[in-house]
Amino acid sequence: MPSSYTTSLRLELQFTGENLNLWGDKLNAALSRADDAVAGWLTKPLTGNYALTTANGAADEARRAMLKFTGAGSFTVTAPAVAKRYDVWNACTGDLTLTNGSASVTVKAGEVVSVVTDGAADFRRVQGTDFAGATLTGVTRVAGLSAPSANSDAATKKYVDDTAFAMAGGALPGQAGNAGKVLKTDGSAAGWESVQTSDIPNFAATASDVRAGTDTAKAVTSAALVQAATFQTLTDAATVAWDAAKGFNATVTLGGNRTIGAPTNLFDGVTYCLELVQDATGSRAPTWNSIWDWGVLGAPVLNTAPGKRDLVFGIYRAATGKIHANFRKGA
Repeated sequence: MPSSYTTSLRLELQFTGENLNLWGDKLNAALSRADDAVAGWLTKPLTGNYALTTANGAADEARRAMLKFTGAGSFTVTAPAVAKRYDVWNACTGDLTLTNGSASVTVKAGEVVSVVTDGAADFRRVQGTDFAGATLTGVTRVAGLSAPSANSDAATKKYVDDTAFAMAGGALPGQAGNAGKVLKTDGSAAGWESVQTSDIPNFAATASDVRAGTDTAKAVTSAALVQAATFQTLTDAATVAWDAAKGFNATVTLGGNRTIGAPTNLFDGVTYCLELVQDATGSRAPTWNSIWDWGVLGAPVLNTAPGKRDLVFGIYRAATGKIHANFRKGA
């Protein structure tokens, strides 16, 4: 009865009583083939798609344990449809696809990996999934690999450091040309923007906040500072009232001989200005609350011509409880 051969490695199985005086040579040949299957190395230059050679009982390429492929690529290499494990080094410049005719696996350019196949529907890379708390070392970028994109993709610290501020798609935009800007997101995409106080609720002080003088958490913009100095128009009355929290500067048109009352919400060291305007009749003469301190010069005498404007300036001192005033008479 003739010899037969094993399925995966194609080693000769001698039938009992056969090969008289030849069994030693045949056994040695089988051991050589087994040696190829365990530790055999094949370097195969590729110029196109290729099928590994097979031979029952004789030397062949598909039986080797370790396969190194060189050339350009990308190429497809076909292995026999039998159960087998290979250590594969893709030294090609392109990807390498290994197939058994029913299933396939990809080895990227530069990779050295182990692959296994059942000869049918499975052809897989051998990859560790549980590192038992060990730290990965010696991880480098493999030529030809695409950037990590799926949640299950691994990424080295260097990859993250190199790309964290240069990712595409609006996730974290690049920094070039964005000095002094802040990162802002709408919940799905991020971008760099110039600092806007309006972007941060309750961040920018208003003119009212400036005049109130009590907020310690808001930033003062130049606009708010200028608006805080805008003249407020006071209501003409027998006693003219002035709430300084509504304006550091104020104007009032005198409709008669009025009393200028004591302003409220004054701050120590702040300079205030009051504009007194004669109405169409003119000759209006005010009297002054005792908070107004005119020093040795005494209270001012206004320009009494109709429509004329006079300016009173004063610095409030909490220590004296007075507005130390001065006067500029209109022309």
